Amino acid sequence: MIKEAAPQELRYIAENLLTLRRRLQISQQTFIQTYLTGPDGKSLISVSTLSNIENGNTVGVAELAEQVAQKLWVDYSVFLVEPDNFAKNIELFLGDSLDRDERKQKIPPRKISGCEALVQGISDYLMEALMSGELRPGSKLPPDRVLSTRFGAGRTSIREALRVLSSLGIITILPGNGTFVASENTGFFNSVMSWVVLLSENSIEHLIDVRNELEAVSARLAAQRADDAAIRELMEINRKMEIAFGEASFKDFLNLDLDFHLAVARCSRNPLIYNLLATSRKMLGVISKSGMVTMEDLRNIYFEHEDIYAAIVAHNSLQAREMMEAHLSNARKRYHL
Repeated sequence: MIKEAAPQELRYIAENLLTLRRRLQISQQTFIQTYLTGPDGKSLISVSTLSNIENGNTVGVAELAEQVAQKLWVDYSVFLVEPDNFAKNIELFLGDSLDRDERKQKIPPRKISGCEALVQGISDYLMEALMSGELRPGSKLPPDRVLSTRFGAGRTSIREALRVLSSLGIITILPGNGTFVASENTGFFNSVMSWVVLLSENSIEHLIDVRNELEAVSARLAAQRADDAAIRELMEINRKMEIAFGEASFKDFLNLDLDFHLAVARCSRNPLIYNLLATSRKMLGVISKSGMVTMEDLRNIYFEHEDIYAAIVAHNSLQAREMMEAHLSNARKRYHL
């Protein structure tokens, strides 16, 4: 049951539905077939009725907006936003309009190829060698013939597997010089981890669980370790967020929201925490699209950031962690998770 909308909000809904259809660049008939059909596949309204709504008729418009919101997997309240702000932030509000149920379909199991098994075997060997100290970042790997003997595979297969590991940024192949363990993060790890999250069941819930623990520790360490330069960075981000809020620029505000959290992670001076949170950046952006749509939400987030910032400036690690935990707890409610 949706909350009864005020007359002004009903007019907003009608105008925003028109803006949405125009943004999608589809006809009225296609819009109805895509977003306004019942469980039996029959259209809920006629083209003439949709035309009347787009011309300002608000009869039954709230129920239709709820139906469209369900098909788009967005919160119904996005259609209650003042039309200028809706048009300004429509890319953010739309998010991913694909049918998420399709993503949950099980993919039939497949056989692992010989190359995949070899890639996994060499990868495991490298991790164990790094942990034991046998190898270090930048170390040269044994020659192909030695790896061929170790893994019981032909040298051609070994080279193919090494090329795969090279494309993942795990090793570096220098023709004429040999193969080396990567000496620095290539950035490909971020893409790989993003796919791991996307393809996992209940990925959003699991990501939030991990994120919340990392953020809480990040805030605590930031309060202990932040220097003047790091604090100035946080202050500048908050200043920009205030401007974005004043201009009702939802997209800019959400980007700065993520910038703030990564800046706190930098303050922690723990590169592992920072890299894990940075890897989650795109995923967090997806989450942000799924719920927060009101100016009140933006206002609350701004002041919650202010509390975190104040605790970090005061080097109060306990309060910084508590403020971050409260902020993330409120985020769960905002994102309806």
